Amino acid sequence: MAGRALTLLFALLPAAASAYSHTHPVLAWSSHHSKALSSPAVVQGDKADSHAIANALYTHDDICEHDAVVVIDHAGLHASDLRTLEPSCHVAKALSTAPSSLRLPYVESRGHHANPFQGLAETLSSRCGSRSVHHTTDHGVLEIDAGKGKHVVSISLPALEDGEEGASRKSSMTEHQSWLSSELAKIEALFSNYLVIYAGSPASVLHARQSTTSSSTFDAAAAPTDPSAGGILKRYQLLTPGLILALLVALFVLLPIIFVGVSALASIQSPLSNDIPKGFNAEEKKNQ
Repeated sequence: MAGRALTLLFALLPAAASAYSHTHPVLAWSSHHSKALSSPAVVQGDKADSHAIANALYTHDDICEHDAVVVIDHAGLHASDLRTLEPSCHVAKALSTAPSSLRLPYVESRGHHANPFQGLAETLSSRCGSRSVHHTTDHGVLEIDAGKGKHVVSISLPALEDGEEGASRKSSMTEHQSWLSSELAKIEALFSNYLVIYAGSPASVLHARQSTTSSSTFDAAAAPTDPSAGGILKRYQLLTPGLILALLVALFVLLPIIFVGVSALASIQSPLSNDIPKGFNAEEKKNQ
């Protein structure tokens, strides 16, 4: 029994770990119904890596029907970061109200340090005959013009550092989303038929260094926060994916194994007995 439980544990641990390590979310929505987002190769993208999903999406015949394709790269973004967003933020409302949407919380990067969605944006621009525009937080004005035809807009957000956690990481996400909401509102005001792709990517060392110097736009607008404000659940993220996995393993694997072992030891009976059998006479035994 214990051997089978351990075998099951070792079989499930790689699958459970792969659900979180080296994975990043991929979100997409469109203002009109998009056949590209509903294609089987894209919908079943949780079984493939990010590069395969980008290739399937960008090679779809329907992708060029959109007047604007917006590709957002957010290095270091994880599914847990999206859960900290308010339901009233632009991304959450767009996903809930869009005619077509795609939500893949855990997509493997498979060693790709660059975001394939942004890396293939130039190819998409050439294929659709669209105007390519690159935009970051350091660029003051988003240079888009509906009168110049279709656009492929690549937006790069400051990277989220791997060591940043708790209230600091949540504050960074809020600042990034606030700036992103204003830029998306400008695009939506000019283009009625648009597609937005919001994808995370691994945070490389270069991204980590840039995040400390290229986020001056947010640093100037960020207000000082009181570290004592709110309870412990507001300031710290207690239930991390690793802790949840450890609790599940302890409750459903280790404790049953210990219980079965203790029960097996308690059920062992000794064949030896000190009871004197009936009719036994020590004197007669001695005289024999």
